[in-house]
Amino acid sequence: MASSLAITPTQQAIYSQDRRPALYGSLITLLVINNLFAAGRWVIHWLTHYRNDFSLRRIFVEDYFILLAAICINAVIGNLLAATHYGLGLHSWRINKEDANYPQNLSDTFKHVWATMILTGPTFTFIKLSILFFYRRLFRLNQNWLHIAWWVNVIYVILWLIGSTGFYIFQCWPVQWYYMQYYQKYDRQPPYPIHGQCDATSTIHVAIPLIFGLFSDVMVLTLPMASIFRLRVSRKSKIGLTLVFSVGIIACVLDMVRIIELTLDTDDKVDPSYGVVVFLILSAATEVTAMACACMPIVGPKAVKEYKRHHQHTSYHQGSKLSKLSFSGSHSRQKEDQIALNSVQATSHSKSLGNERKNPAEGMIWVENEIEVTIGDDEHEANHSTTSTAHAI
Repeated sequence: MASSLAITPTQQAIYSQDRRPALYGSLITLLVINNLFAAGRWVIHWLTHYRNDFSLRRIFVEDYFILLAAICINAVIGNLLAATHYGLGLHSWRINKEDANYPQNLSDTFKHVWATMILTGPTFTFIKLSILFFYRRLFRLNQNWLHIAWWVNVIYVILWLIGSTGFYIFQCWPVQWYYMQYYQKYDRQPPYPIHGQCDATSTIHVAIPLIFGLFSDVMVLTLPMASIFRLRVSRKSKIGLTLVFSVGIIACVLDMVRIIELTLDTDDKVDPSYGVVVFLILSAATEVTAMACACMPIVGPKAVKEYKRHHQHTSYHQGSKLSKLSFSGSHSRQKEDQIALNSVQATSHSKSLGNERKNPAEGMIWVENEIEVTIGDDEHEANHSTTSTAHAI
């Protein structure tokens, strides 16, 4: 049953505008992408690290953070889908017009929007901590400046989590006034007696935590760059590693776009259920992009490797070096070993490096890598094994 609210001719002219299809389409797509990347990372690590000798203590810390981030993003998207069910994407006056108990649907809409805002801090914090702990495992932090820079990033991220989450929870007082205020706005009796204020809910105030979060994004993104360019590998390998770790630029750009959208083109007062849609879609897209960027150094190389393995008869990775080794034994057959050194330059100092690795000198950064060794006979049968090596800076 529709309410008896009157609408103006201007409102009637745009009554049919509906952003719900865009919300449903984009949110479901983002939900799938988020879970594909998170699951892909866990599957790859299960196959390469956990399967043979599984225990909770052997799971990398960053994989726990990725799991928590994926859960938070699913919760964000789930709340936005629920908000869309209640009317997000429609004009506020249409929601009330079609709601016999108005503004209950409008209030429920922003109850779920409020939940997504509270989850913003934990989501990005888990993603950034995952990236930082991945750096810590990849680059051995026995250089003082790198060790200090890593801790500065961790402390900053945790402080940002406390500040941003606290702001989004207490931007209105009492906190539920964020979504209960519409009863007072439309002069309707709320389900229970309540009065409050939302003096800190302007778009400028909401953008402040996002700006500090963008600064943290840049800090985390630039942390590995100095280390990469001091690795003892070829220039081509350095460029490749830089590109892998630079995919986070996409998330930074998207974060900047949503801040601009929030401050310049978001209506959160007159027609909020329709005016905040673009910002909320960009927010969900930024979170999923950050998840993808955090998983890309694990999922990306594996995907490329599998693609090339299935097309090895037609194309090979440029710059890879194949070394054929002949073996002779009691049998007359010969086997050839093909050792693919994709991004690592093997040296004749492996023995001395092994000794240094046990007692790393001050000022060195160690990077773990794996070399795949493929052994095949004349009939192209293959056995695979992996060996590890390390690079010092």
